[in-house]
Amino acid sequence: MIVVVRRRFVGLNGLKGIALIAIVLYHCDQGTLRGGFLGVDIFFTISGFLIFSSLLNHIDSGKGIGFKEYYLKRLRRIYPALILMVPVTVSLAWFINQDMLVGIKNQIVTAMLGCYNWYAIGSGASYFSQMNPDMFRHLWFMSVLMQFYLLAPLLIYLLRKILVRWVPVAVLAGLAVCSALSMGLQYHPGTDPTRVYFGSDTHAMGLWLGAMLAWLLMIIRRGNGRPEETAIMERACLVWSKIGPAAAFVALLILLWMMQHVEQGPAAFYGGIFAASLLSVVLIAGSIPFGSWMQDLLVFKPFDVVGRYSYGIYLWHWPLWLFTKAMFPQWGARHLGWMLLITLALTACCTAMSWKLVEQPVARGGFIAMIRPLPENGMWDAARCWITIVVVLSTCLMSGYVVDNAPKQTSVERALAENARILKEQQKQQKQQVWQKSHADISRNDAPKPRKPIHTMPDGGQMVAFGDSVMLASSQGLQSVFPGITVDAETSRSMAKALGLVNQAKTQQGGLRQWVLVGLATNSTVTDEQLNDLLNSVGPNHVLVLVNAHAPVSWVPGTNDALQRFADAHANNVVLVDWDTVISAHPGELAGDGIHPGMTNTLYAQAVKDAIANWIKQGH
Repeated sequence: MIVVVRRRFVGLNGLKGIALIAIVLYHCDQGTLRGGFLGVDIFFTISGFLIFSSLLNHIDSGKGIGFKEYYLKRLRRIYPALILMVPVTVSLAWFINQDMLVGIKNQIVTAMLGCYNWYAIGSGASYFSQMNPDMFRHLWFMSVLMQFYLLAPLLIYLLRKILVRWVPVAVLAGLAVCSALSMGLQYHPGTDPTRVYFGSDTHAMGLWLGAMLAWLLMIIRRGNGRPEETAIMERACLVWSKIGPAAAFVALLILLWMMQHVEQGPAAFYGGIFAASLLSVVLIAGSIPFGSWMQDLLVFKPFDVVGRYSYGIYLWHWPLWLFTKAMFPQWGARHLGWMLLITLALTACCTAMSWKLVEQPVARGGFIAMIRPLPENGMWDAARCWITIVVVLSTCLMSGYVVDNAPKQTSVERALAENARILKEQQKQQKQQVWQKSHADISRNDAPKPRKPIHTMPDGGQMVAFGDSVMLASSQGLQSVFPGITVDAETSRSMAKALGLVNQAKTQQGGLRQWVLVGLATNSTVTDEQLNDLLNSVGPNHVLVLVNAHAPVSWVPGTNDALQRFADAHANNVVLVDWDTVISAHPGELAGDGIHPGMTNTLYAQAVKDAIANWIKQGH
């Protein structure tokens, strides 16, 4: 029933190729394929299926599980490419963009130990771990796989002790359901999804479903059940041989549709990823039977080649994409296609180098083949060994120096810290000036209640600003365009802090200034309730100026829509600053994280001034 070529199921390389293309497009441009991350779940399902199939076949051959052979084979497959990729990319980062090297020691150690995903979860609360992507962030996927590889033979050993042969299938299906439920229960909309996406417990449903399919096929292959059970399985196999390819094709179409429309949000974490894993099971089950016409589609050469070298492509594409963005910051979204082509070309070269220098030799002759020629390859292999020794040794020495001298903070963090220090000093001076003025006027009568302001362009003395790190980065520009403005900005702030900041400003001497600028949309979703409470606190005799967000995170489009709707509904008291549109037209003004503008920029402040001027012209 199942056709195997060189110990590989026909068509699975093509499936891996399709999944990897989706992943690369998603990593490089989320706008092109918003649900491309679902390619990971196709990979997980295939990996779970292949690992369990290999182990179960090994047992059926009479050799037992073969723990030593199994683990050695996994080590030979995983580590040679890592041993080359890690020092080469770390060395290159030193010359291209040293911001990528912040925290690099922990990244290297955890990636090599196969626990990077838990390190990322532990440090995921850090603001800059989101805004300045780790160079090895994509290795969370390999860490989950490595942990699964470690557990797989142990689990098979335990499951084979169960006498009822269908129970292991139910156990593996149960593990998949538990993983999906855990993901849904731990996910909270509007918060950072790193915990549920990177977790080996919450994102393992594809692995367990693939393992379940492998166990199911083993039962069908053995066919040593009761006569009535065997008859039922034979009829089921006959029916599936007819409808399986069509079901697989429909599953593929649905997966491609999901990759276009399902974003990293509630739809994904409340069942979308689990659904993609189930569809992947159908896709595999309908593609691998002998005679399935789906194999003709999946052996399409480009898909097959990408799938065959998927590991190397996956390892190299992400750091090379970061390098390309760092080398051509002025290109931005306008030349995204060229940046992608450059990344793909570099990835192809590095993948080929990795395969020829280390992966293929180690697969054939063990780790010693990295430095000792294989006899059958002659002089070429001796040259290959020398090239490998020179490249690995030189880059390891260089990367050791880089790790010891890696910066503790990114350039954006350092600049923001300096801006925060300057702001703190200015706020202290402003408070002192307000105190002196209040004591000079202490003999005056109480001031009359302010009338509704006449809306003319305010000066800085009429404005107070509350913001996050984007405003902090732009604080010098705000003070240049609006001299005398009070700016209170910090990293990691969200709109949830706005109400408390406004209420606190009311209690200070001088009270709340007439124009209240709020830029707190970058770090989380913004709700109508938050905005209504904020406007009520600001009061009818003040003008609320809201700044929308520009950041490559999932909640920003929804947050910007909410701000636009709120501004339209309260046009007499609310001004919306469309920072997203303004900075999108000037991508070269952004720092390497694609979020923060340069520290001396006036774009942010000018966008605020232009939005207020347009609002006043409209008769408000």
